[in-house]
Amino acid sequence: MTPRDVIDDPELLALADRILADTGFDIRQYKERPLKRRLAVRMRACQLSSYAAYAERLRQDPSEYPRLWDALTINVTGFYRNPETYAAVQDRVFPALAAEARGGAPLLIWSAGCSSGEEPYSIAILWQEFIAASRVPCQARIVATDIDADSLRKAAAGRYGTSSLTELPPRLLARYFAERGEQYQVDAATMAMVEFRRAELMEPAPFRNVDLIFCRNALIYFSRAAQDAVFGHFAAALRPAGFLVLGKVETLLGQSKERFAAYDVKERIYRLNAR
Repeated sequence: MTPRDVIDDPELLALADRILADTGFDIRQYKERPLKRRLAVRMRACQLSSYAAYAERLRQDPSEYPRLWDALTINVTGFYRNPETYAAVQDRVFPALAAEARGGAPLLIWSAGCSSGEEPYSIAILWQEFIAASRVPCQARIVATDIDADSLRKAAAGRYGTSSLTELPPRLLARYFAERGEQYQVDAATMAMVEFRRAELMEPAPFRNVDLIFCRNALIYFSRAAQDAVFGHFAAALRPAGFLVLGKVETLLGQSKERFAAYDVKERIYRLNAR
């Protein structure tokens, strides 16, 4: 089964073809029902009643695409969201990675589907806290990717309102942020650890020999076939025995169960099996 097999509405498939031709982004990776709900948001805003009419709007007005991305992508995020997952990574994953570090080279961590940057900056803060406590002489490089260019621009600026910081411990807010009016600016050292790039999850991974991948809550509306394809890309990107962290409502499917072994079931942390 391919992602295209999940959708059987001819008019919706024609719209998907239009979007794919214009942008290279394949909306057929989404499950049909949530996809239709999200498209309906934009169609109502444009006062359109058919997928054919919306495809024509996209052809005539490409500025509609950023608004469509906002409707399609899941941008609910925050610093240290699900703090128990971050605690498990600091207590169990980081020590293993530091012990297995290769010849002094920095670890490579990939935040896939990073939205507006709260997750990769949280990982950078977490790593700095781990290094300070363990005194391990090891560096980490974090690459964060997303399909949404507007979210990436916000992420690169590193400035956030209080709504993004509700789960961040106050001592970390004081240590890694500077107050700027009603917002908070990520400190320069933390920002320097993170590189932002535009990338699409359904495409082959742009990296190899990754030590740790975070991909949390980015796949929950993907079809089963699309999820399995993404997990295949992750397996190809990870180094042997590399780690994968998923969201609390996500799980491995199909062939992915054979590619990965559970490391912390409760926190959805997995290790790549030996090839």
